[in-house]
Amino acid sequence: MWPIKQFIPLILCSSLLVGQGTMNAFGLGHFYENQGITSAGNGLNDLVPTFQSNVSLSNPSTWHHLKFTHLFLSYSGDENSISDLPLLNRYSGLAHAGWIVPIKSKGSFGLAIVPYADQRITLADSDTTSFIAFEDTLNLVNSFARTGGIMAFKVGASYLIRENLSVGLSVDMLFGSSRQNESIFFNGSSIIQTSRTKYSGVLGEVFISLALQEKINLFASVKQTIRSLNGLYTEKYLFDDANGNGFHDYGSPSDFPLPDSVSAKDEIRFTGIHKPEQYSLGLQSNLNKKTSISFELRSIKDKGKLPDPMTLPINDWIQHSNDINLSLTRFPNDLSLDLVDKISVRMGLAFKTHTLAQTKTIIREIGGSLGLGFKFRVAGNQIDLNYYLGKRKFPDTFNTEFVQQLQIGISLADLWFVKRRQK
Repeated sequence: MWPIKQFIPLILCSSLLVGQGTMNAFGLGHFYENQGITSAGNGLNDLVPTFQSNVSLSNPSTWHHLKFTHLFLSYSGDENSISDLPLLNRYSGLAHAGWIVPIKSKGSFGLAIVPYADQRITLADSDTTSFIAFEDTLNLVNSFARTGGIMAFKVGASYLIRENLSVGLSVDMLFGSSRQNESIFFNGSSIIQTSRTKYSGVLGEVFISLALQEKINLFASVKQTIRSLNGLYTEKYLFDDANGNGFHDYGSPSDFPLPDSVSAKDEIRFTGIHKPEQYSLGLQSNLNKKTSISFELRSIKDKGKLPDPMTLPINDWIQHSNDINLSLTRFPNDLSLDLVDKISVRMGLAFKTHTLAQTKTIIREIGGSLGLGFKFRVAGNQIDLNYYLGKRKFPDTFNTEFVQQLQIGISLADLWFVKRRQK
């Protein structure tokens, strides 16, 4: 490995995090399950129904309650700011996209694509290092950048075993890639080394929904690793970025050495990078026909290990996470023609802790969310809007980070696969 890795600790000591938040610098980046809201229709909850009465978009064991096929899409805008530092990072992108088909109120089938981990981060030395070599004063600036991430393609299904018990299954196929760029900027040009890691893995999750009493419902899920997340790491040779565009190409002037004169080094295969084990439990109590309160608890442990050759912005990763969510939901009244009765309201509080693998320090987060949904037309088309505000505390080295998230989602419902009567 090029000796620039020796400069990484120096960069970290005097750098600015200009990516999409501090958690992007740990391990594989910021896991999307640690975001405030993963879907505009769900709010803070994953297991407990908040999208519609008895339906959660991320819990397949509830999908058979849908009366129509649903196409849904959520888009998220996020903002991270760090206390006492003039940093304000804004970014946006896909939050959740899927398709769910109920089957005769007895089962269901669905597909979805969601972001899994966001690896975008930039570290730049805030100070310029100067030294004298061969009777000349040289200025030196270090930087590190990582872009890309991991996506999950989900295939889910459910089956109603009996009136008060249903089970669901989800298989998550992970894929994606990240690019790393390490550079030292001398007077006039940069010496750059680039590398790329491609990821693949498979996870499985089993869901259970159980109606204990008329007004109390229990939900649970277990997620295990079917095939651990593996990576294919490719490191390219150094080059002098003479044209200053950050790419190894034929510019004016051309980079040195010429792109055709060198090739990538041997590929290295990493195994067991990420092996999550997750247990979730949810409890819902119906106060009346339209209002419910819920409690969710989730514990995630990562049994994977990041290999030494991987370049990490911060040499640590989240090994264990615990989440607790409390929420209040008011569902629309399907029988009412009043406009107000077509509006759903979601309110919730979230408490999160994340334990780092190397230092064993704990990141704590507390946040709250408020969401509105509007249901229209007979089939149950729906527009959802959710806002999340959180305060994330990094002990010792890092300051407090404030997280804001605004999500908008739309769901279109219709009858699919209906055999039309011939005229």
